Amino acid sequence: MNASTEVTRAPRADRRGPSTFGWLLIQTGAVVLAGGIWWLASGFFPAGAIPTPPEVLGRLGQLVLTGEFWSAIGITVGTFALALTVSIVVAVPLGLVIGASTFWTQSTRLLFDFLRTIPPIALLPLLLLVLGADFEMVFGLAVLGAIWPILIQSIYAARQGEALLVDMSAAYRIPRGWFIRHIFVPGALPFVMTGVRLGTTICLLLTISGQLLGAAPGLGHEIAAAQAWYDTPRMYAYVLVAAILGLIVNAGVWAAQRRLLRWHPSVRGESR
Repeated sequence: MNASTEVTRAPRADRRGPSTFGWLLIQTGAVVLAGGIWWLASGFFPAGAIPTPPEVLGRLGQLVLTGEFWSAIGITVGTFALALTVSIVVAVPLGLVIGASTFWTQSTRLLFDFLRTIPPIALLPLLLLVLGADFEMVFGLAVLGAIWPILIQSIYAARQGEALLVDMSAAYRIPRGWFIRHIFVPGALPFVMTGVRLGTTICLLLTISGQLLGAAPGLGHEIAAAQAWYDTPRMYAYVLVAAILGLIVNAGVWAAQRRLLRWHPSVRGESR
C-alpha cells in the first residue's frame, strides 16, 4: 500500500476510568477529608456533644477487646445475612415466574404497588406486639423491606426479554432448559442484580434500625444503650462500625455483580 492510498487511523481514545490504585487514592483522600471536617466540626459544639475522631477510635479499640462487641456484630450480620438470603430465594423465582406471564403480571400489579408503598418501619409496632423485641422481629422487618425491590426488579427482568429470541428458540425447537439457562437467565440477571443491590442496602439498614428502635440485641441496641447512658464516644464508635459494615457489604455485592456479569458491557466498561 503506497502513501497515496494509506489511511491513517486516529488513535483510539482511552475511555477507561482511573486505575484501581487511582480509585484507592481517591477514596482514601475522601475518607481523610471527611475525618478532617469531622474533627473541625467537633470544635463548634459543646464539649462532649461530638467527640473527636481520636476519642472515637480510642473507644473503638477498647470495645474490640470485649466479647460484647463481637457478639453484637455477629447477631447483626447473622440476622442480615439470613433475611437477605430468604428475600432473594423467595423474591427472585417468584418475580421471574410472575413476569413471564402477562396474566399474572397484570393481576398482581395493583396488589404489589400498594404493599410496597407501606414503609417497613411503620410495621415495627405491630411486629413488636406480635413477635416481641427479639431476633424474629428484626428478621421480619428486614425481609419485609428487602423483598420488594428484588421482587419488582425480577418481574421487570422477565418482562424485558427479547421477543425475537423467544420466537427464534421456538422456530429452531431449542429445548426449554437450554433456553432458560443460556438466554432467559443471562438476560434477566442484570435487572435481578440491581434489585439485589437495593435490597441489600435496605436489609442492612432495617436490621440495624429494628435493633435500635425495637431494643433487640445487636449493633442497633448497643447504639441505643450508649445514647441512653450519654456515652457519646461509645455511641459514635458503634455508628462507625455500622458504617464500616455497610461498606464491606456493598463491596461484597459489587464484587459478586462483577463476577456474575463479567460478560455485560456495563461491567466490561464498553458502555462508558
